Amino acid sequence: MEREIFDTTYPEEIFLLKHQPVVIINGPWEQLGETEREQLYKIIAALKIPIDSITILTMPTLNITAFKGKADQVIYFGELPAGVARYEVLESDGVSFICSESLTDLLVNKAARNQLWIGLRALFSI
Repeated sequence: MEREIFDTTYPEEIFLLKHQPVVIINGPWEQLGETEREQLYKIIAALKIPIDSITILTMPTLNITAFKGKADQVIYFGELPAGVARYEVLESDGVSFICSESLTDLLVNKAARNQLWIGLRALFSI
């Protein structure tokens, strides 16, 4: 069932369904090292979101328009598209998102992890 049909048929707040947050990594999951996976799990746990309620996708370059109507929040780890700043909560087509460097680069950059955390707190209102 299309979300728009559901939302207009059942407009009461109790029936409105939220999309799962989406995490995008820029390389295949299988090539992600154990330390990078642990870093991602720590980030998700710090947001107090169950890991099984997160959709993790691979996308070499961020294409936020692909998530219109499919996600409310997106976290992207990878190379930035032109004109997009890191660690800022941005919005496009109803999707709020934040971009960070790759998980590998994030591991060795404590200042970047701190900036990302500030942005994630704003994105998830915590």
